[in-house]
Amino acid sequence: MAEDTEDTEQTEFLMVCETGEIEPFDDYHDAYEALTAAVERDVKEHGEETARESGVIHPYGYTINVMRDGRDVTDDWTWNEPHKPLSMA
Repeated sequence: MAEDTEDTEQTEFLMVCETGEIEPFDDYHDAYEALTAAVERDVKEHGEETARESGVIHPYGYTINVMRDGRDVTDDWTWNEPHKPLSMA
């Protein structure tokens, strides 16, 4: 069976900090690794409670937004990939 080469949608994972910083990644695992490293750094620097409460929208103030061909598909990702979280709980 020939591989389907028609599906050329590009997925980008944006690690977003509530301070406005955005770091793009081509791979979910790289984005999640950066997110966890940022949370660990903040916990080490500010303590667990302060770091967790620093986020207004998400605990710790970090999340990953999923973009596909310029469209925000974060909600779709959350439903279709529940085992791949987009923020720290």
